[in-house]
Amino acid sequence: MTNTPHYFTIRGRCQVVKHSQTKSKDLLEAQLYGTRYSAFLSELLTNSGYFLIFNAFSEISLTSWTLYLIQPTHYLIAGAILLQAWYLAGTASHRFWGNLIGPFLYTTIDFLLEGMEFFQEPNHYVLWLFSLTIATWQGIRFHWLPSAAPLMIPLESLSRTFMVVAIYLIVSFKTNSQTFSWANVRQFPTIATHKFLIESMLFLGIILGLQTVQIASQRQELQKTAQLLRNLAEWGMGSHAVLTAVTNPEELAFQRRDRTIVFMDIRGFTAWCEKTSPDAVASVLNSYYYNVEPAAAQYQPLRITLTADEIMAIYATPQQGVAAAQYMYQVAQIILKRHGLGAGCAIHCGQVIEGLFGGKEVRTYTVIGDVVNTAKRLESATPAGAITISDDVYKAMQDELRVEACEPIMAKGKTKAIKAWRLVVE
Repeated sequence: MTNTPHYFTIRGRCQVVKHSQTKSKDLLEAQLYGTRYSAFLSELLTNSGYFLIFNAFSEISLTSWTLYLIQPTHYLIAGAILLQAWYLAGTASHRFWGNLIGPFLYTTIDFLLEGMEFFQEPNHYVLWLFSLTIATWQGIRFHWLPSAAPLMIPLESLSRTFMVVAIYLIVSFKTNSQTFSWANVRQFPTIATHKFLIESMLFLGIILGLQTVQIASQRQELQKTAQLLRNLAEWGMGSHAVLTAVTNPEELAFQRRDRTIVFMDIRGFTAWCEKTSPDAVASVLNSYYYNVEPAAAQYQPLRITLTADEIMAIYATPQQGVAAAQYMYQVAQIILKRHGLGAGCAIHCGQVIEGLFGGKEVRTYTVIGDVVNTAKRLESATPAGAITISDDVYKAMQDELRVEACEPIMAKGKTKAIKAWRLVVE
């Protein structure tokens, strides 16, 4: 009996599961590194929003909240700064040019509205001066010389604290009706209160900068450690179990699930090992795993287990399992053929018990049940270069497969022969 395959149907069903797993993976990434929204808030409050906040305070101190809120230019700078913060929150942003987005947009729009009067406002010079300064420090730190970060971070902090001094100077001049000139600027530090402010801001900038360096270093080390632990956990338990443990740990309790089990085993491997050096055996086996495991992973397995020369993969649907088995078979043939070897593969589906098994020290995510045992028995009865599917898999996908009937398989521990089919492989 043969049927015409419909590979797009298989792929479409696999994509549904892939989308769900991608969402879970994105959630794990967000918990480890933060979301775009959290990065936006952090960027706004620790970098881009500084001028907006302090400029607002200066304007309000000179007038009032009411007058500040009715000025349209204030909304222009707020919008420009928000756009800048959103861009800089992206992982692919360029920190030098990104820090100039706000000043450029605000200058362009406000100049069109006010004309040459724009250049009569000293706040605008402060905006550009400190934006260029911070953009330079961040350009060096993130792009041109990352190793200089421990020096650039304190310089950024000093630039921000001196922004407060610059805006305070402008407010002071306006309050006392002084003109904004270099002569008046040079006299500013000679007053005791101003000198105290400058020295305090200098000290505060250095302290905050050094603290930021320490926090950034600790955060980087924590992320490296978390990533390493994540990799180790995924290697041992599989990415599905790790994602589930982080996003929905209750799902790891013992539950009955419909799963598809794929087994692949190298035929004649033991006899081949007897006449082959251990180094060559290790090299071939590692090459086999190195190429077949990604083929199995292409279809979003819940778990892949490598044991001796056997690969076991657990999938959510028969469609995934069959598609993965076909791909695994193609890859395995290329690797094993060179050494006169081949692999047999089998697929079965049904209800299993799924969850974390083990004791206090060692636990692993896996599935148990008759479905697993039957899949293993089918694989043991499959010759090299063939893929066997159970009747349950065939019934679930008969309109999507090309198969040939094979003799019922008498398996160890089974009272009845297992009805099975051989998948037609191209």
